[in-house]
Amino acid sequence: MVEDLAARLDPGRFRSFACSLTGGLVGEAVAARGFPVYTLADAANRQRPRAIGKLRAFRARVARLEALIERHAIDVLHTHALVPLLHAALARRRARRWRWVHTEQVLPDLPGAYPRWVVPLGRWFLSRADVVAAASDAVGAYVREEAGVAADRVRVIYNCVDVERFGQRHDGAAKRRELSIPADAWVIGVVANLRPQKNHELLLRALARLRPAAPNACLVLVGEGEQRERLEALAGELAIQDRVRFLGPRLDVPELLATFDVYCLSSHYEGLPFSMLEAMAARKPVVATRVLGIREIIRDAETGILVEPDDPDALCGALLRLRQDVALAEKLARAGRHYVETHGRLEQMVDGYAALYTDGRAS
Repeated sequence: MVEDLAARLDPGRFRSFACSLTGGLVGEAVAARGFPVYTLADAANRQRPRAIGKLRAFRARVARLEALIERHAIDVLHTHALVPLLHAALARRRARRWRWVHTEQVLPDLPGAYPRWVVPLGRWFLSRADVVAAASDAVGAYVREEAGVAADRVRVIYNCVDVERFGQRHDGAAKRRELSIPADAWVIGVVANLRPQKNHELLLRALARLRPAAPNACLVLVGEGEQRERLEALAGELAIQDRVRFLGPRLDVPELLATFDVYCLSSHYEGLPFSMLEAMAARKPVVATRVLGIREIIRDAETGILVEPDDPDALCGALLRLRQDVALAEKLARAGRHYVETHGRLEQMVDGYAALYTDGRAS
């Protein structure tokens, strides 16, 4: 989202800067587009295991944020997720007045969504932002009803993607050769960080069940995270390590999507996942868990297939259904593409945020 907003906002009206807590691929992508990118944490304070060290590092990051706001005469600060929200709340105490827009993607109360100490503070500080943009209706309801943010300061702006970019045709066969994926493989793919929320374990167990009926099934995991070693070990335990590719973080997602036959998101919870919308834009049929956010977009058997969370047999059955019914897979791919063309165009999201930055009325 940060990269897309910076690149698509009208440069005649907005001058964009990006600020990251610790750096990473998003910052690199924004910088590659020619926008200034700042990292709040220095090399010394990115790893402070003791509480006092963490507190000092937090205060140092807030001070850097305050300095950046003053140096560049920032008029609008747009924060994403609760931890940056806390930094902005403290920075605003002493800094000059600036408009504060906050985006929340998931329900903060969900187990694992945030560290436990963050949730009560974040819920309280949500009401301090000038306007809160929720990525789904469910998150919008939470912000109003649970966090107590006044309804006239809450907007629902659905995540959207660059439909043209992800809809381009790429040579999937060539990319498969590059990745050493057999030409006849039936590829299940997902782009998601390897963390507990995404529940890749469910996907691995479903693949193990699927293999006898679809021995050419192959799983491609794009993303990095703290669960990689555990997932690699599980693939070995399930004897499917030869059918799983761990690609790590990648910037060539449109090309990678061309290698997929089906996109599968097995998350415990979601907001409104960009990666799923990108797969739909790329004309890939989607299988996903029936969780908040996803079920606002995917209509079962119409724009994708929904399965209950933590049910490897159901997920295996849904994948096998698409493996055996090519016509259904093509129908879902067309319907998914139609959805993002109609409701998920990047311009819609950019226009909505541009309105919030200025007068607060999202279109």
